[in-house]
Amino acid sequence: MRIKDGYDIKTLEGQTTVVVSSPDVQPLENTIFLTDTAVFLWNMLKAKDTAKTEMLNALLDNFDISTVLALGNIDQFLRTMKEYGIIEE
Repeated sequence: MRIKDGYDIKTLEGQTTVVVSSPDVQPLENTIFLTDTAVFLWNMLKAKDTAKTEMLNALLDNFDISTVLALGNIDQFLRTMKEYGIIEE
């Protein structure tokens, strides 16, 4: 999975949101706010094609988080990104 071209993130006043960075991409209907773990996942998927197991291992290595919570964060992140068409598999 990876983040499609034309999307980026921006942090303003401590809130990180997904923004459209290309005129070829339709504007988002809603603002998508990202948590620290979601920003971490975003950066992984923006850099390269990443499998869910890689995301899980990276979260466990970089955050003080349980496997169950990490999987929940990954699932929520992927569900939101797929809903808005931001991710490609």
